[in-house]
Amino acid sequence: MVEGDEYDSAFFEKTPKFWAYRPWGAIVTSLEHDHVDIYPTADSYRDAFVGFASRIAPEGVLVAHARDPEVVAIAKRSSARTVLYALHGDELPEGVTPTWTAAPIAPGGGMQPFELFIGGSLGGRFFSPLMGEHNLRNVVAAMALLAEGMGLPIPAMAKALRDFKGVKRRQDLVATVNGVRIYDDFAHHPTAVDETLRAMRRHHPDGKLIAIFEPRSATACRRTHQHEYPAAFAAADLSLIAPVGRMEIPPDDRLDIPSIVRDITARGGRAETFAAGPQSVDEIVARVAAEARPGDTVAVLSNGAFGGIHGKLTSALESTPR
Repeated sequence: MVEGDEYDSAFFEKTPKFWAYRPWGAIVTSLEHDHVDIYPTADSYRDAFVGFASRIAPEGVLVAHARDPEVVAIAKRSSARTVLYALHGDELPEGVTPTWTAAPIAPGGGMQPFELFIGGSLGGRFFSPLMGEHNLRNVVAAMALLAEGMGLPIPAMAKALRDFKGVKRRQDLVATVNGVRIYDDFAHHPTAVDETLRAMRRHHPDGKLIAIFEPRSATACRRTHQHEYPAAFAAADLSLIAPVGRMEIPPDDRLDIPSIVRDITARGGRAETFAAGPQSVDEIVARVAAEARPGDTVAVLSNGAFGGIHGKLTSALESTPR
């Protein structure tokens, strides 16, 4: 199983990477306009996924997220057999009924329990080590594909899921220093930021949640999602927004970070930003070292190395008296 990538193949090959695949089975989780440097319009982005779905073998399986109307529409255009999944309580498009659904139970002991329903029948209670509803949706989708497409037995998947260690840069706990947890996460799209922070808030209800966000991708650095970002940080007690990673973008097109900070503050949150330059990472680290206390969680959200911030945070928290 591999993760599909809709980004272009190379500077000389401007077609989506996943058009080179000839999959027998696939999962489509969501469709939100991204990679604006490659797909300037929502229609052009959608067309990439339509093309991917058309490449799935007709005798194969397409597992599609029932809550996303864009995904449902794409699934209807595929010649493969479609299996829909969702979480219990999801708001679904009219006339859409998922075959695989999960009902989450309150997390505990580092696990996210859930009850799995297949075709309306209870398939059992399961335990996922992954935080958040977005990860639970991914778990159900993967189980659906493995069961419907490959005939894997549910009990075997249940054991493998419980032992799963996760992947790098997805809610990756890189250190716990003097009682402060430091997570690394690849989130940079507003939906990913929102889902990740809400998951961490639910998983660690005690202590403050400090979000550190670096807008670095071609889309995150632009104003494409300017108005979606403030709400995405609602779960954080303090949001520290780094300067955009691509200052060459014209000011009129560049993400307006001071405006995001003002909007978060207007919503009742706490947010700060920093002057552009190589010193910004050290300033963010110093701010976290002054703020963080045992029991707090620090979420570093970036799709890059972020100036080695994880190691710097670890060192600063080790040397700061509590």
